[in-house]
Amino acid sequence: MSLIDSLGLASGVFWIITYACVIRQGLLDRTYAMPFLALAMNITWEFLFTFAYPSVGGILQESINAIWFAADIAILAVFLKFWRSDYPRNLPEAYFWPKFFFTFAMVTPVMVAVVSVFGREDGSVYTAYVDNLIMSVLFLTMLIRRGDRRGQSMWIAWGKLLGTLSAAISQYLYSPGNVLWLVIYIEIVLLDALYVILLSKAPRYQRDLQFASDPA
Repeated sequence: MSLIDSLGLASGVFWIITYACVIRQGLLDRTYAMPFLALAMNITWEFLFTFAYPSVGGILQESINAIWFAADIAILAVFLKFWRSDYPRNLPEAYFWPKFFFTFAMVTPVMVAVVSVFGREDGSVYTAYVDNLIMSVLFLTMLIRRGDRRGQSMWIAWGKLLGTLSAAISQYLYSPGNVLWLVIYIEIVLLDALYVILLSKAPRYQRDLQFASDPA
């Protein structure tokens, strides 16, 4: 196995660990542990590049994509169970389902269009890294908005950072001359490192006290 493939496999494993920790933390804290837009982009990307555009990246990447997709289905189930725990108070709950379907209706055509313009190989990379960049911003804003570690953990933060870093190095070795890719994954790694730092300083979530006051 080449160094590029080894780093790609390492990235896949780190992200599988991250997804498992996202599922676990959501169930423990009874809230969603991945921002919804990030989840919608992830599950769309993994569906497209597992079923609609197979053979991108070879059988190894296809297998990883399928595992990610299955994990995201579980993350989606946790989100649907606990979405009310962090729903904006000033927004009627009746807006939830229209917003839910509207998000997927906006995300999917963009990814398909990127593939149609850049092709399967480059399109898969551009959509994946833009997704990852947006995800990094969303995790930071979720942390800042919540003000503590509710639905978040250092395992998630480190898994995302190491998964992205492994993928970034692999992609750089594959195409060192692509300046756009270089800028995007450097920014992702910097944002993920910042998330690790800020999360390490954030107050721990007082789960027992919260559940004791929860009438449900």
